[in-house]
Amino acid sequence: MRILKDDTYKSILQAARDEFIRSGYKDTSMRAIAKRADVGLSNIYNYFKNKDEIFLAIVKPAKDEIFTFISQQHTEGNAKPERISTFHCHDEAIESYIRLIEKYKQELRLLLYHSEGSSVKDFRDTFTDHITQVSSNYMALVKKHYPQANDVSSFFMHALASWMVSILGEIITHDLNRRQIREFFREYFKYEIAGWCELTGIRREAG
Repeated sequence: MRILKDDTYKSILQAARDEFIRSGYKDTSMRAIAKRADVGLSNIYNYFKNKDEIFLAIVKPAKDEIFTFISQQHTEGNAKPERISTFHCHDEAIESYIRLIEKYKQELRLLLYHSEGSSVKDFRDTFTDHITQVSSNYMALVKKHYPQANDVSSFFMHALASWMVSILGEIITHDLNRRQIREFFREYFKYEIAGWCELTGIRREAG
């Protein structure tokens, strides 16, 4: 049985990441990855079945973590008037979101803009659907605690989710620094919370 080397595996991943960032999924070849990793082309197939499997190994941690993050911001514990927003307006949540963007900026850029031809080519739609579903579930929790709240249409939820995905893309493509991202989200939350309160008829409690 062939013994696989961890350092070779890591070299292939790093080389592939660099190539994907430079050329995108579609225009990156296995030969280019092998050359950058300084391994034989046939040797790559001892570690990965194909280019798509390499791409997934690189972007899946970012995909999983951001999906989990979105879900965590829409728990029943956050179903309070002052937290009716796509992401609740707490500095801790903002800082977590900033860290997530900083950690996976290139991977998220790949998923959003350079995944054509891969098995995650529909990431933007999938992510939008995830935010839509999580937000709808969250509003059901809000209605549970505040039955007087106005209903919000499913299409509005979808449109807002799509907007949030676009916002993420804008933050990444404009290479905003930590201060700029923090400033944006603080402005955004003020805007969005006021809108949600008006839309649902639930008013923020004083303080």
